[in-house]
Amino acid sequence: MNPQYLGIIIPKSTYDRMPVLTSNDRSMFSIWENTAKRHQLIPCYFRFFDIQPGVETISAFVKEGNEYQRKQIPSPSVIYSRVLDHLPAFRSHIKSLQNDGKTIFNVPNYDVEKYKIHQILKQDPYLKEHLPETEVLTIESLNKMASNYSTLILKKSYGEFGKGAMKLEKIDKENWCLSYKSKKDEPLKRVLFNKKIPSLLKKRVTKKTYIIQELIPLATFQGNPFDMRVAVQRNIQGHFQVSGIMCKVAKNQEFLTNGAQGGTTYTLEEIAAQSHPTIPLGTLQARISDFSIDLCKYLSNYFPHLADLGLDIGVTKEGKPYFIECNFISDYADGIFKNGELINEDWEAVFRTPIEYARYLLEKG
Repeated sequence: MNPQYLGIIIPKSTYDRMPVLTSNDRSMFSIWENTAKRHQLIPCYFRFFDIQPGVETISAFVKEGNEYQRKQIPSPSVIYSRVLDHLPAFRSHIKSLQNDGKTIFNVPNYDVEKYKIHQILKQDPYLKEHLPETEVLTIESLNKMASNYSTLILKKSYGEFGKGAMKLEKIDKENWCLSYKSKKDEPLKRVLFNKKIPSLLKKRVTKKTYIIQELIPLATFQGNPFDMRVAVQRNIQGHFQVSGIMCKVAKNQEFLTNGAQGGTTYTLEEIAAQSHPTIPLGTLQARISDFSIDLCKYLSNYFPHLADLGLDIGVTKEGKPYFIECNFISDYADGIFKNGELINEDWEAVFRTPIEYARYLLEKG
């Protein structure tokens, strides 16, 4: 079998640095390339609009020896998307490529607004029991949620890496505390208030680009709350599997677990004995994995070509999993690599599995 090209659409920021890569990106690319070689594939890297319908060749970066060279190659028929965008121009381009016979998985044209995902999942009776109450942030929803819950999370409906997230906590019968971060390395800022809403919160309400969510009572590790990035991907048989569970632990008893906000990543094995001492590790893993796969199967009814999802899942101290949000690319680069090395070798599967799925798609035709 002659090697076939596998297209990988990468973010513009990564492409613009090539042929130079960060140490973490180089390690990630290396896993893709080693997996591809085992499956008679050659990864080629390009930006979203570099590939055009009706054009038989494309200019892309390909690794030759130890370096990446930009060269003209046959346009690949199977493409793995590593970018996210919901703009109409992306949707239109995707359709034109699909009409040209291209197979693109993890299509980056979804409306990934967090509230919409929650509304879809609420339609399933089983999944509904694992969702925190969530509303678009308005004055009305703020009053409603504040009357029902003592602790709330406010976050951008399209946000990433925990940027802009805030916690609203009832201190006593009359007073509330708003907690937030301006920068990653700064301590949490806190604003106490009574009836008059702080100006920062008022701005968030006015923009109508935030959601307000019941705070899940997360299990803790060493006194700090944690949630999980659960990588759910289609494998070489075309079926969903859990390729990795990365536990994101907040620091200094803060509420933000993201690596970009100072959180630390552990394996479930490293923390389960302390976080869930009465639940066998295998039982806890099965609960999280089964729930995550069921959720992704359900979402795939609404969004075709899903193959590489990163679910943010919270779990209570009783071991009940809760859905927090869905990321349409599974890996959690800030927490998986450190100085160009995988923190845990088991997480290599997170990068290996999409390449194996690409081979499945090529075999399937």
